[in-house]
Amino acid sequence: MIAIDGSSRDEDLLAALYDWEHDEFADDVDFFVALARRTGGPALELACGSGRLLAAIAGMGLNIVGLDLSSQMLGRARCRLRDAGVSARLDQGDMIRGLPDGTFALVILGLDAFGFVREREAQLRLLRDVRARLARGGIVALDLIHLPALLDPPNGAVVLQRSGWCDELDAEVAKWVVRDVAFGSQELALTCLYDVAARAGTFRRLTERLRLRFFSPGEIELLLERAGLAVEAVYGDYDAGPLRDDSDRMIVLAGDSSGTGV
Repeated sequence: MIAIDGSSRDEDLLAALYDWEHDEFADDVDFFVALARRTGGPALELACGSGRLLAAIAGMGLNIVGLDLSSQMLGRARCRLRDAGVSARLDQGDMIRGLPDGTFALVILGLDAFGFVREREAQLRLLRDVRARLARGGIVALDLIHLPALLDPPNGAVVLQRSGWCDELDAEVAKWVVRDVAFGSQELALTCLYDVAARAGTFRRLTERLRLRFFSPGEIELLLERAGLAVEAVYGDYDAGPLRDDSDRMIVLAGDSSGTGV
């Protein structure tokens, strides 16, 4: 259990709150597990966070490597893997500065991970690095936010996104989000406010600010093409349904356009 008084670092508390928010989210798990089973491994997940997808794929007996910049997230991933009785290699690092060594049948950038790479040259460098790591017939999967998900609520509105009890913090938590969507630059700025009220009576507010890039279907296809990757499929949900005008997600699968792989 993590205390919410001044003895706990914001980074540790925010990592615990990430799991409080995401542990129950399983919409994408079956999709990526099926994709990993289809490609046969090994797999690489970039920005793997606390290992939610890693543990599910490792649980299928497939080899998988996770890369993340946060030591707090990787520590939680190790605990998750251990508790599940499975193993995976975990590397700490910034994906835009280089990828783990190896050849992979599947590279995953889940839940808007690619969107956090906001500069065009960095996007291309990362995709080219991914292509260089793909095995023959390998696939990269990009799970991206789709524009309709950004149209409501209006910019600047304070929205209660989630509330409930967090066992790890022994506290009641309310998460408030303020969004600012810049359509010209195609950037989404999020200010996340966590109000944490412990059973013992302690209160703490934590603030997290995030910025990510969003993409049109044509733009992501051109980026992939410039990186030597060809789109194989585009989905609008985790059931592999078609991308529609009102889809909240845009899930893109692409492979080496030369067909050679490593």
